[in-house]
Amino acid sequence: MRIVAGRYAISAELGRGGMGVVWRGEDQFLGRPVALKELATPPGASPVHLERVLREARTAGRLNHPGVVTVYDVVSEDGATFIVMELVIAPTLADVVGREGPLANDRVAEIGLQVLSALESAHAAGIVHRDVKPSNIMVLPGDRVKLADFGIARAMDDPGLTQTGGVMGSPGYMAPELFAGAGPSPASDLWSLGATLFHAAEGRAPFQRTTTAATLHAIMYDRPVLERCRGPLADAVLGLLNQSTSDRLDAAGLRGLLETARTTITVAPTRTVDPSDLPTVVFEPVTAMVAAPSPTTVDWQRPRKRRLPWVLSGAAVVLVAALAAVFLLKPDATTPVAVGAPGPTPTSSATPTTTKHSKKPSPSPSTSASSTAPTSTTAKPDPVKVPLVRFHHPDGGHFSGTKKVGPPGGFKMEGLFGELVATAEPGTRKLFACKVKDQKDWFTSPDQSGKCEGQQSLGFLGYIYADPPSWSGSRALYRCNAGASHFDSLDGRCEGKTKEFVLGYVVV
Repeated sequence: MRIVAGRYAISAELGRGGMGVVWRGEDQFLGRPVALKELATPPGASPVHLERVLREARTAGRLNHPGVVTVYDVVSEDGATFIVMELVIAPTLADVVGREGPLANDRVAEIGLQVLSALESAHAAGIVHRDVKPSNIMVLPGDRVKLADFGIARAMDDPGLTQTGGVMGSPGYMAPELFAGAGPSPASDLWSLGATLFHAAEGRAPFQRTTTAATLHAIMYDRPVLERCRGPLADAVLGLLNQSTSDRLDAAGLRGLLETARTTITVAPTRTVDPSDLPTVVFEPVTAMVAAPSPTTVDWQRPRKRRLPWVLSGAAVVLVAALAAVFLLKPDATTPVAVGAPGPTPTSSATPTTTKHSKKPSPSPSTSASSTAPTSTTAKPDPVKVPLVRFHHPDGGHFSGTKKVGPPGGFKMEGLFGELVATAEPGTRKLFACKVKDQKDWFTSPDQSGKCEGQQSLGFLGYIYADPPSWSGSRALYRCNAGASHFDSLDGRCEGKTKEFVLGYVVV
């Protein structure tokens, strides 16, 4: 058994990460279980740096809060530095979300309040955490939480070290001002808390991309879109994830929103069934009483015909006969509605017909959970619509364009997503066509500044709804990542590629 500092007996490894190895041990003087974090020494570390690590860790040890993993001691032996901490055996918030999926809004708010309380205690003592993230939050029975690794990330970030990366912490949860050279602050901790709450409520990191560079770019310029998080919790998360520190939600404002969200049960919007969601139906005239058919299983992914018997008499028979040619057609939601592409005819679901591109296409809701059918029939004035079309290039790459913002040369029309609106409406935001500089990568951006997240702007497309509009059917439009290029899709699984976020909702 390994003995550290003549006092702490190490018995087993509990885990390891970028900052070092965590061991299970026992304080032989006091007879209590402890955890020892053996810090990894960065390349080029000097004795001065190691002394700074000890000083920062001892500073964190001054904290006495039930929501903080207590630091008992800091020792150095044989060139290794150990932080002796309270032993907490519990899954992290990252583990809980990975196992259970997105958490309920009120549960996320309760966890957020506990972490906020721990951060406020630390900030009052002049200590900044610097690495708030789901894997640093331990979730005990009853959702009691403890925040670990106070002060360690700050101690490890020494600008004098010649290490790769330049800054310490977890990039996906670090505030944008840190990458611009600003020092850590309570505001940067609150940003990290916002990213953590987003992860808990949505089941994914808000800015995680396929590369570190893309992740940093998203942190600096992207505005994450919430799909599950609503009400006061959504206001809290978006208020924290504001790139401007002066406009970012402060601790007092955050506490008020989280306390409201904790006592509010948020119900997802009711989805009203639209006729085009139903299987294809053929109405036929009948002249006699017909027994009801036996129940059949409906395949909602591929509409099929079903005969619906009616008991009619007199003039009603004539009316039903006139409707014998009426069909309902529901296109596949994973791709745009084909413009001039084959579709079913009345005689067979596999026989081609032609669908023409019009300024106001017939509704065709997606089969994904994010699609929304009309929930209101109010007499709201119909805004001017702007059809949004997807184009593709034979050599690869996609472009989303409109009549005014057409595709570059060589692109061919692929299909219609739906429609934007030409002028700003309540609940809408601007949508732009963009291109990554010096690359054949076209993408669509909701960057309201019009600067295309620091890339090349190709033009203003129109206004997209941030949430499903109540006056019309709509579909969620996703931004997807194919590795070397981006594309837009109506498919919530991004057609097998990586989903980045929801751009908004197009009208159908």
